[in-house]
Amino acid sequence: MKDQEEQIITSAMDTDFYKVTMQKGVFHQYPKTQVEYTFTCRDKGVKLGFLAEKVNRQVKMMENLKLTEKEENFLRSIRFMTSDYIDFLKNFRFDSNRVKAIDHDGNLEITISGLWLDTILYEVPLLAIVSELYFRETSNFEELKQEGINRLNKKIELINQYRLPLVDMGTRRRYSAEWQDYVVGRLASECESFIGTSNVYLAMKYNIKAIGTQAHEWFMAHLGLVDNIREAQKRALYVWLQEYGTDLGIALTDTFTTKAFFKDFDLTLSTTFSGMRCDSGDDPVFFGNEAIDHYKGFNINPRTKDLIFSDSLNIPKAIAIFLQLIQKIKTSYGIGTDLMNDLSIKALNIVIKLSMSNGVWVTKLSDSPGKTMGNLELAKEIKRLYDIQD
Repeated sequence: MKDQEEQIITSAMDTDFYKVTMQKGVFHQYPKTQVEYTFTCRDKGVKLGFLAEKVNRQVKMMENLKLTEKEENFLRSIRFMTSDYIDFLKNFRFDSNRVKAIDHDGNLEITISGLWLDTILYEVPLLAIVSELYFRETSNFEELKQEGINRLNKKIELINQYRLPLVDMGTRRRYSAEWQDYVVGRLASECESFIGTSNVYLAMKYNIKAIGTQAHEWFMAHLGLVDNIREAQKRALYVWLQEYGTDLGIALTDTFTTKAFFKDFDLTLSTTFSGMRCDSGDDPVFFGNEAIDHYKGFNINPRTKDLIFSDSLNIPKAIAIFLQLIQKIKTSYGIGTDLMNDLSIKALNIVIKLSMSNGVWVTKLSDSPGKTMGNLELAKEIKRLYDIQD
């Protein structure tokens, strides 16, 4: 086992790209907005409270991180990363005072609070810290490594057989930073259909594309930034266009349910955004056909748009979706846990979600039963306003 005190996050850019793209939007649009985030372990009966002090020490270690010259140059090479934002990022430092991890009756409770601008980068590294600490305590990598390699070999064979358009989205629930690095390195060198990774540091290291637009929090935060919550999702989408134009045009669909999304995704948005990301729901192919019908309703050729699927995928499931939609619309597949934490032991199902924005307790509904989080009364009101039946 590794030394329990070895620093896990060793780069300020060991994070998902959508955190960076959202932070840039916050930097320009909402620099004074106060927020709070909370941690949830969705695995019933799994007690993680014993990790609390180790998490706090890891966050303290992160205070020594800053953007390196190589990382700065990589970000500046991305056309839509503006100089004023990168200059801000050069001076950004993690502050352990913004994070509180405690053991509450055996459960791990983590809160992150402060300005949205200052706290937005904590979620992904914190989840990666919890996951890696847990597996340092409960497993031995050297004993699991060969099984992980065997499973990865089979996945690479399938990816190449079907030329599956694939994106790594596994930073948050990875077994370890070392394992994600190994997997991304192999995908980058062995799979022609590998599009890129959500991890900024690994995108730079392997000279591949950093992938990401916005997450649920972008839409959730707008519940506290509008006077009429029925306008929150549409406002979030139009502000995103204001920030990025057509550069980052994949819209996340399920924050307030896909039904609500399609009601808000009007002709202008449907035309301007390059596509959609499906992150929940029971039937991804059904979603794909819904999206196709939505575009056709506006006389938009679906073949000019992209769909990204990212909900609890494994390689066989992604291939099945790919084969059913390949003749209808362009697709790609964001796979996380199945690539970055499949070494014969069960991965953790952990999340950190925005819980408050601008003094308002916010919510996320999702298309999957049991994934509604946050302010349940607000969730009921959103369902009423969008005429969504349980």
